[in-house]
Amino acid sequence: MKKYVRDAVNELKKSDKLKSTILLKNKDDYKKNPFRIAYNRVIFKIQRKITPSHFKNWLLRTTGLNVGHDACLPHDIGFDPFFPDLIYLEAGCIFGAKTVCTHTLENNKLTLGKVIVKPRALVSGRSTLLPGAVVNKNCILNYLSELNREMPEGELWGGKPAKFIMKFSKEELDKYFRPSNGKSKEYYKEFHKRVKAFVKDPNQNYFKMHYDGNRLNAGNDWWRVRNIFKIYYNGILTELARISPTSFLRKLLYRMMGVKLGKNVYLGKGVTFDHLCGDLNEVGDNTRIDDYCYIGTHEYTITQSVLGKCRIGNNVHIKHDCFIRGATIIGDNTTIEPNSILQREIPSDVVWGGFPVAKLIKEKRK
Repeated sequence: MKKYVRDAVNELKKSDKLKSTILLKNKDDYKKNPFRIAYNRVIFKIQRKITPSHFKNWLLRTTGLNVGHDACLPHDIGFDPFFPDLIYLEAGCIFGAKTVCTHTLENNKLTLGKVIVKPRALVSGRSTLLPGAVVNKNCILNYLSELNREMPEGELWGGKPAKFIMKFSKEELDKYFRPSNGKSKEYYKEFHKRVKAFVKDPNQNYFKMHYDGNRLNAGNDWWRVRNIFKIYYNGILTELARISPTSFLRKLLYRMMGVKLGKNVYLGKGVTFDHLCGDLNEVGDNTRIDDYCYIGTHEYTITQSVLGKCRIGNNVHIKHDCFIRGATIIGDNTTIEPNSILQREIPSDVVWGGFPVAKLIKEKRK
């Protein structure tokens, strides 16, 4: 990296500005030592498959990325290897983004930008954060969003590009961000008891409990939900299923995980069932789930642990890139349009879809 670019980076880091644009003298002047870039790429590749942990956070810090205490970083996050030192993931945040970019290059104009997630803020899965993105305190960025600006404190944003959705009320701030009461022993005992009862009870479809553990957010206690050896076993099967070349092999691996699959089910490329609680998923006969759909059974906010059983009926067609949240029930003969987010109960014989929350599009003729 040339000195004038390095000086611009250091000036940006010291200032309150979120972005800076530099006119490059040569197109490669911004590139660091190739060994440093190679190291960053390797670490960022490895960390994609490491579960949230203090070790993972330490490993990321070796690249220059700023990771606060108890930041929860799930799988498959892609970090910018050129300027990771412009990324600030502060204490106790949950950061489930898919891509984090701190620079763009166009016609020899290099734009640098900080990406900041404030303490105990929440960035939902498959989101993209671009140069200048700031998720402030008591904020939530919705699933599958793209953020390139600063979110004011205490708000929910979503979409591509992300826009204001709502301001949290005092009750909602308490619900999503209230800190632990410190009575962790009592909490963990009650949590384990209630989770076991939920898994065994066929009539209970949804579980939610406020987090009063000893970490800064509920996500860091992911390993307490089920037997940890079972979680890792499921994780291996899930990763193999995602890259499997045929629907038959994917189905075999997911059945080994405990997913209940009916007859003549088709699973497209990259279809993923939640590895924490895969045995809580059930798919009916003659159902088709297209490429890169995700069927979840767990979610975390800063202060909530949420589990839900997913039941997908017979003759259902779920089109590509859908996200099915925990506790979703899909009726028979229903079609789900692409890129939809599904939650709660969806009736039979309908076409359903949409983002950020899927809705009725039309009823099918019987």
